Amino acid sequence: MGTNTEQADFLQKIRISKGGLKAGRFLLNLLELQISMGLGALVCYLVVRLISTSPSYATSYRPGTLLFALGDIFFLTVPGVAWMIVRGHGWRHSVELAIAMIMPVALIIVLGQLAGFAYLLWLLTAGYPAMSLGMLFYMLCRYNRFVGWERQV
Repeated sequence: MGTNTEQADFLQKIRISKGGLKAGRFLLNLLELQISMGLGALVCYLVVRLISTSPSYATSYRPGTLLFALGDIFFLTVPGVAWMIVRGHGWRHSVELAIAMIMPVALIIVLGQLAGFAYLLWLLTAGYPAMSLGMLFYMLCRYNRFVGWERQV
């Protein structure tokens, strides 16, 4: 009987506010999506290592080419979309997330073209953070969806 009383007292002491639970759930969803992006980046790295052994492919798929930038975008976006579908967010919201991730990189590419700037090599280091910021922006716009307070469709 003493154990039940002690457990009840402990639970009363560690009350977590509803806002804290929502923030924790949001951060957990962000972490899950970042992990999926990281795994996509790992696959991209392995593909680059594999392709670099073939001289015919290595000239067209190397850092600094548009094909490489598109491949990088693909390998960073697809795992996040897949994870959103696995988590039950549906196609519509998964595609919205993909668009939100791609938009900052597309903006970098367009501005680079307009300015005549050699952006493709710079995009290697800025692509992941830019896509992460796009992801974070989308998640903040759809905050209730990522804290579990909106019906999943």
